[in-house]
Amino acid sequence: MKKLDKTPAQTLKSLAASTEPEAGSLDEFLDNGAAPRESVATMPVRVILAMALIQDTVPARYLDRIATHTGTAMVVGVPGPDYVEAVGQAFSRAGCWGVTYRRSGASKTGDKPGVGSDEAAQILSAGQNVLGVSHAPDQFLPASLVTAADIRIDLRAPSPRVLRSAIFLVTGRRPRRIPDDAARGLSFEEVSACIRRGSRAGECVRRLAAASKAKFRGDPALADVPTLDRMHGLGPAAEWGLSLAAAVSEWRRNEREWASIDRAAIVSGPPGCGKSSYARALAKTLGMPLVSTSVASWFSSGGYLDQVIAAFDAAVARAVAVSPAVLFIDEIDTIPSRANLGRNSNAEYWNTLVSRILLALDSAVSGETSSLIVLGATNYPERLDDALVRPGRLNRVIRIPALDAPAIAGILRQHLGDDLPDADLMPLAAVGLGASGAEVASWAKGAKETAWAGRRPMEPADLVAQVAPPETRSKAQLLAVARHEASHACSAELLGSGTVESVSIVGRGGFAGRTNARLRTTECLSADELDAFVVSVLCGRAADEHWGSPTSGSAGAPGSDLAIATGLVAGKHASYGLGATLSYRGAPADAAGLLDRDAAFRAVVEADLQNLYACARAFVARNATLIEALAHRLVRSRILSGEDRGIIGTPASAASVDGSRVVQVGGVHG
Repeated sequence: MKKLDKTPAQTLKSLAASTEPEAGSLDEFLDNGAAPRESVATMPVRVILAMALIQDTVPARYLDRIATHTGTAMVVGVPGPDYVEAVGQAFSRAGCWGVTYRRSGASKTGDKPGVGSDEAAQILSAGQNVLGVSHAPDQFLPASLVTAADIRIDLRAPSPRVLRSAIFLVTGRRPRRIPDDAARGLSFEEVSACIRRGSRAGECVRRLAAASKAKFRGDPALADVPTLDRMHGLGPAAEWGLSLAAAVSEWRRNEREWASIDRAAIVSGPPGCGKSSYARALAKTLGMPLVSTSVASWFSSGGYLDQVIAAFDAAVARAVAVSPAVLFIDEIDTIPSRANLGRNSNAEYWNTLVSRILLALDSAVSGETSSLIVLGATNYPERLDDALVRPGRLNRVIRIPALDAPAIAGILRQHLGDDLPDADLMPLAAVGLGASGAEVASWAKGAKETAWAGRRPMEPADLVAQVAPPETRSKAQLLAVARHEASHACSAELLGSGTVESVSIVGRGGFAGRTNARLRTTECLSADELDAFVVSVLCGRAADEHWGSPTSGSAGAPGSDLAIATGLVAGKHASYGLGATLSYRGAPADAAGLLDRDAAFRAVVEADLQNLYACARAFVARNATLIEALAHRLVRSRILSGEDRGIIGTPASAASVDGSRVVQVGGVHG
């Protein structure tokens, strides 16, 4: 192996004579700089790497300009804090400087725009050059230097071209080939550690590749997460993510600029709605690594302002190192809105922190050298600082809705795979309303484990046992619940108000049972259609009375039968113009409030409810045999799908009730 015992000028001149364009020449750093000449053989590898990076990026005319004092203000942005010192040292060898500022944010008091601003202005006025190097120039370098910069350069992570030059300078040999991703994910110091004197050039390349592979193995959670096009229940979040994926594909094909991509957002939703799963699925869909952090983790080191900022900067630096990448910031609502701080004793602390984070997001989202997708997550979007979601930062809040029955069924089918291929999963999905995606996946896993333990194929009962809690109610209680739900189902079908999708007596989430029916008319309801639906809602209570006495199970909660019926009837008379008057009293959500304030209105609603409840009692009495048969079947099965509604039939006993507005099956109101 060739020893680098020549003078720096001899070594670099031989490098300059190379016919390979990537070799380059570093003579400028050694011949034009103010620092004493030194041997490449003794120069720190990290400085050689920085020199190769600068030589590859900075135009020769800039190097000529800073070689003598010309009153030049130069600002250099670097990919991360660990670049600052080495790049600063390299530039010190390349130019003449009155003063240099190398700021990584490590100094709580010194790394501020106001510190050194007067000094920089005075030195520039005296005709001397001033250099500033930082991974966040706007946050850490003197304000006067940043504002008055004559030259502003942003350095990127070392490319294969830069690595090739650095390896040659250190080892005296050129590597045959350097893969494009040889140093992906490695910090500046890690790259420097892989390029060693006494090694062969090929050994340096293999060392880089091995370190990169060890550093970046991808997010293990991405292995079994589906892509967005295979996920269920994400609503607008899926649409945004798929649109982003299409834009990124165009960028990879050189059909659009990265800056034109809408690449930042915040997803919101209740705990367990799948925000973290969405971030993983987004990264997999984009084919990018995922770097996850949370506001809480920034405070884990103690909570001092400089520690929190350093933790945030480190998270961004990790993402930049493997970019293009997805940076996921969880619990972003923990960053308080400055509008709500008021005279809080910690207001100055939070104002400083929020301002720092906002400026960093500017760079991460819309900076010229940024290759990041930034995704925040929150349970409380109303707590966010307005500046956080403005265009150019995180842009928007996209809500992930709670899983509906079709979404739960889709997730179940996905995780069941080849098991239960012909099973109708909608009834179970209806029972599982309120569950998170992780819970739904655990049901399928639990059912698989049960079948595996029994050394047999999976049976529907295995899955039901996972979704439905063990039954502890007596047979009499179960039959009462079954009659209640069967009355809902029969009346919805026979009165034409809806199509039953499932009926269940599985207790979950405060409900003793549940009937899910899809309204046949969801818009422009007539008075007859609204009344038919209210009757079907009240039939559960009517069944309780027919086979015993009414219970509190039909009322109490906002989503109870009586609450729904009352709200509909109040809206009928105050909002929809379907009652005796055309006066608009307010939105449906406000109409129920009139019941407390307006006695006359309360009397109208009460009279209508009593009339419709009488229809419900009459319906249950005339169809008691049918309801009883369905109830007993429900007790045996616990869950029935909409396909089982065929047992309801169309008996003549479903004819209209004298004095009521319910007409024969197929009609609604006369």
